[in-house]
Amino acid sequence: MNAREQGRSEEHRRLEMAVESAGLGQFAWDAGRDVLIISPRLSQISGLPAGEMPAGQGPRLIQHVHPDDRAATEALILSLQKGGRFDHEFRLIRPDDGRTVWLRCAGVMSAEPGRERIGLTGVLEDTTARRVDEDQRQILMAELDHRVKNVLSAVQALAIQTAKRTTSLDAFMENFGGRLKSMASANELLTAARWRGAAIEHIAAAELSAMAPGQTHWEGPELFLTPRAANALSLGLHELAANAVKFGAL
Repeated sequence: MNAREQGRSEEHRRLEMAVESAGLGQFAWDAGRDVLIISPRLSQISGLPAGEMPAGQGPRLIQHVHPDDRAATEALILSLQKGGRFDHEFRLIRPDDGRTVWLRCAGVMSAEPGRERIGLTGVLEDTTARRVDEDQRQILMAELDHRVKNVLSAVQALAIQTAKRTTSLDAFMENFGGRLKSMASANELLTAARWRGAAIEHIAAAELSAMAPGQTHWEGPELFLTPRAANALSLGLHELAANAVKFGAL
């Protein structure tokens, strides 16, 4: 091996190390020999065996692509008949364990003038974790939007009901402010439990202890209420306590 060849070999080795350190897998399709070459790192990502395997004039490249993404992947390959770069994200069904993973594939289809494609070289990245995070984020955003709309509807209904029973602005502000505070307390308890619900004891403590410190006591079975029931009970206890402060024993 002469100095030039040795230099190229060293450069190629360093490039492979850089690609591997970035968590990417390498692949190549030699159209002349019709073989698919899979790197060890790509084998770990995709579940395909490392080394060389027959490509079957291209179908071997896409037979494990998820059915919903297969048409787009086939169209991409056809569009590269005369060469060109590509960047494509798709789902792959791993042949070793059947798991579905998201992959991002980028590379270049090489060709010579007047000839069809002669080879494909690229790298592949596992984007499953990012896709899962994006899906969860979308779910959380939709859930947050739903909760915000419910809260706004409840506040609007509370304002209407309060206005019907008050004759002055000062009385409205006092009653409405107290009820909003009650809703806020219930929402704090629900948020702490990730909106699975709230314990009835915690609801009683939040409402009664705040309005009449040292004057209230409660006992009973340990119950865990749904978010809707927790909000309703919180407002109910607030109304009872508020009336007791004004006209009753508190």
